[in-house]
Amino acid sequence: MLFLGDVVELFGEADPEKAVSVVKHDYVPKATRKFLNQTQTTYEKKNWSSVMLFNNSDCGKLTLDYVAGAPGLDLHQFKWLDDDQIGELHPKWNFLVGEYPKSSCALNLHYTLGGPYFEEFADCEYAEEWMAALAKASAPM
Repeated sequence: MLFLGDVVELFGEADPEKAVSVVKHDYVPKATRKFLNQTQTTYEKKNWSSVMLFNNSDCGKLTLDYVAGAPGLDLHQFKWLDDDQIGELHPKWNFLVGEYPKSSCALNLHYTLGGPYFEEFADCEYAEEWMAALAKASAPM
């Protein structure tokens, strides 16, 4: 992921009445394979868990024992919550690169198919933004 926006703005959009706030993608993968030739799986709430803002006081069910023992898919699908306890963030905060049409509004780029840090995706959408951020982060102070 690559944040292009101010994370403070993201926190300002969290719903304080919900246990967790996420981008509620209505997403079905286009391909059956993804980066590094891994199988692309389809499931309810796909990619919702990739950006989450927790209201910790409402997340009591997420104990160490629960998280350590729950199947990964249960965690990704928020099986520990009722759907009405999940707040919604604007899609600009979890923009699925290569799956959504390019947008100047994207504030957090999610390279879900593979990013420019892999040779096979060196020319993917938003590769220039990634490389510019890498150069800036790697520059001497």
